[in-house]
Amino acid sequence: MSNEETAVPRLVAIDRRQLILRTVDVEKLVEQEHCVRSIWELVGRLDLRLYYAQIAAVEGSAGREHTDPQLLISLWLYAYSRGISSARELARQCEYEPGCQWLCGLQAISHRTLSGFRSDNKTALDDLFTQVLGMLSAEGLITLERVTLDGTKIKANAGGNTFRGREKIAAHLAAAREQVRVLNQPAEDEEQLAKRQGAAKRRAARQRASRLEAALREVERLQREKVHARKIFVARASSTDPEAHVMRNGEGGTVPSYNVQLVTDTQHGLVVNVEATTDAIDYRQLDPALERCEQKLGRAPRQIVADGDYTNHASVQAAATHGVDFYGSWQESWKPTAGDAQGRSGAFLSSAFPYDATQDVFRCPAGETLRHRAVLNRGHGVRTRVYRAPKEACRTCALREQCAPLGARPAWRRSVTRIEEPSATTAFKAKMQTEEARQIYAQRSRVAEFAHAWIKERCGLRQFRCRGRLKATMEATWACLTYNLMRWFSLRRALQAQPAAIG
Repeated sequence: MSNEETAVPRLVAIDRRQLILRTVDVEKLVEQEHCVRSIWELVGRLDLRLYYAQIAAVEGSAGREHTDPQLLISLWLYAYSRGISSARELARQCEYEPGCQWLCGLQAISHRTLSGFRSDNKTALDDLFTQVLGMLSAEGLITLERVTLDGTKIKANAGGNTFRGREKIAAHLAAAREQVRVLNQPAEDEEQLAKRQGAAKRRAARQRASRLEAALREVERLQREKVHARKIFVARASSTDPEAHVMRNGEGGTVPSYNVQLVTDTQHGLVVNVEATTDAIDYRQLDPALERCEQKLGRAPRQIVADGDYTNHASVQAAATHGVDFYGSWQESWKPTAGDAQGRSGAFLSSAFPYDATQDVFRCPAGETLRHRAVLNRGHGVRTRVYRAPKEACRTCALREQCAPLGARPAWRRSVTRIEEPSATTAFKAKMQTEEARQIYAQRSRVAEFAHAWIKERCGLRQFRCRGRLKATMEATWACLTYNLMRWFSLRRALQAQPAAIG
C-alpha cells in the first residue's frame, strides 16, 4: 500500500477540560447599532424616581447595595424583545448572551431579583408607561385622534384541575391554617440553615393560605352573582390563581385565562392602554377602557373603533357620554323569519303588522287597532312599548285560529311590541350605513390585532408567569411597553433611511 493510502490526517485536537483566562472588552460585546444600547439610552432618559424611592439602602446608612432599577428595566425590555418572559431564563442568559452581559457588565443577576422587580410597584410601572407615551406623543407618533379597542385571551398561571368548589376550598383552607400554626411554633436549638428553611416553609404556607382565602371569597362572590342567572350553578375558583376565570380560547378549548384589553392608536399602531380583565366577553369593556384613557392620558380619544362584541346600547351610550365618536359593527338580535315560535306566519307575524306613527297604533290582519298599553324599560335608554288589541275583538275574531297560539284562553288578546332606541343608538346606526364609516371600521383588524399578535409571538406572552389580575396587568404592560419601544426604534430607522433613499 502507498504512503498516501496509509497516511492519517493531522487534526486540531479539542480539549474541553482546559481552563483559559480570557480578556473581555465589554463595550465590544455588542455593536454600536444594537437595540440593547438604544434601550439603555432611552431608559436613562426617563424619570425613575418612583423606583428609587422604594430603595431603603442609601448613602451614609447601613444596608446592602440595591440593583439599579435602570438595569432591571432595561433587562426586562430587552428580554421581552427576544421572546423571554421567564425570570430564570433571563438570569441564565445574563451569564452568556452578549446583550445581557453588556447590560450587566458581566455581573450575575438573581432570578428572584428579576421576578420580584417585574411584579412590584405598579404605580412606578404605570408612570414609566405614561412617560414613554408622552415621548411618543411629542414626536407626533401618538395623536389619540382614532384608536381601536380589542381583547385577547392569555392563559393564566393556573391549571384547570385547580378549580374547586366551596366545600373543598374551605377544607383545604382549614388544613393550610393548621399548617401555618404548626410552623409558627418556635423550635429549640434550630441551626442557621434550618432556620432559613423553616422561614421559607412558613412563608410558603402563609402564601397558600392567602390564596385559598382569596379563592373562597371568589367562590362566594360568583355564587351571589349567579344565584338568579341559573337554577343549578356550582361556583368554582382556582386554588392557585383565584382571580383567573375559565374562558374559551381561539382553539375552541376552555382554559383559565385573563382577557387582555388593548387600546391602540391607529396613527402608527402604538398601544396607549392595557388592562387584564376577568370578563370572558368584551360586552362591558368599552366604558372602562375610555375611563382608563381619561385617567391615565388626561383625555379620551376623539374616535374609537371596536368589533361587534363591544357594539351594544351600553357602549354607544358610554361613548356619547365621554364625547367619543364610536365606530362598530352592530349585530341585530332579531332577524326576520318565515314563522315565529307560536306557529304564526305571513301577515300574522308581529313584524308584518303595519304601524301608524301619527296615531301610535298597529293594525292587525282583521283590521282591528292595537293601542299602546305599557312601557318596559330595558336599561341604557332602551324602552319596549307594548300594544294590545281589544279583548272582545280577539274573542270573536274570525281569524283567531291563525293568530292565537294553541291552547289560548278565551280572554287571550293579541299584543305586539315596538322597541324605542335612544337617540345615540339611532344616530350610530345611521352613521354606520355611510361609506366613510365603513372605511374607518375596515382599519380595525389591521391595527388592533397586530399588537396582540406581536406580544404573543415576539414577546412570548401566551401564558402569564405571574398570578393575580393585578400582576397579570403588569406583565402585559411590560410586553406592551416593549412593543411600543421596538415600534419606535423601527419608525426612527425608517425615518433616518428616508432622506438617503431620496438622495
